[in-house]
Amino acid sequence: MNISQAKLINIVEFLEKEGHKAVKQKGNTHWYISPIRSEKTPSFKVDARRNEWYDYGLGEGGDILDLIKGLYNVRSTSEALAILAPKSNTFINAMYHRKDAPPIRQESGQMRNVAYHPLMHQALLSYMMKRKIDVNLSRVYCCEVHYDLRDKHYFGIAFRNRIGGYEVRNQYYKGCIGHKDITVIRQNKDVVQEHIIIFEGFMDFLSYLMLFDCKSCRICLPYHCDYMILNSINCLDKALAELHLYKYVHSYLDNDDGGKRTFESMKEALGDTVIDETYRFDPYNDLNDYLVKQPTSNL
Repeated sequence: MNISQAKLINIVEFLEKEGHKAVKQKGNTHWYISPIRSEKTPSFKVDARRNEWYDYGLGEGGDILDLIKGLYNVRSTSEALAILAPKSNTFINAMYHRKDAPPIRQESGQMRNVAYHPLMHQALLSYMMKRKIDVNLSRVYCCEVHYDLRDKHYFGIAFRNRIGGYEVRNQYYKGCIGHKDITVIRQNKDVVQEHIIIFEGFMDFLSYLMLFDCKSCRICLPYHCDYMILNSINCLDKALAELHLYKYVHSYLDNDDGGKRTFESMKEALGDTVIDETYRFDPYNDLNDYLVKQPTSNL
């Protein structure tokens, strides 16, 4: 787990899972009896929109990592990350659906014995590592699917869309279980940010998160953003119904003819709301291609 992944954790949900419930709530503001120190009157505030906390009794506040430091009496960010990492599969969930739930419908009814598990198979982890995607990050957003098809057994990495279908990937195969649809991942499941980034596939989305902590990286935006993964450019019509909610739509679609046509269609539908960000990873075809080609020392 890295810093950007940790900051996706919803502080309100984290505190609830840790046994700390808000005493009162007004809009996006949640008030607690401080979990860090002893008090009787709630003076610990969480701003759910900004995903930040402030303890008025201490005169201190910050993000989820600052909270971990206070809760567990540790000083360094690396120690806080180490404490948070085992909890990540439970708490990193700007996604508002269960990634391990079965799909609504299996592809053409031909697949048999479909089963979903946490991402553990070494061949799949090796594939993600070749794509320079961190194993812990992969496990947060993806699971592992096994199925039988025409008397043969297959398995792959599965990434869930908003209606219960799954994009399936391994080194040799790209496909889908269930119906194709978009995936929307919000910083806060109850709040729509001003900015949203749109990707063509989930590998590009994961690549963006991997690049987020590069201080010299030209790729990432300095805003709190929601994320949308098309899973196919043919899902653009479904995407437009969500994209109109945002003040700014940042396109990280592929640098190919299909990506350019899709960008132009978004621009025609939404106007100047849509911003082309593909220059950030030009001349590479997509964001994962950019990530893979970077020297490890630059990441």
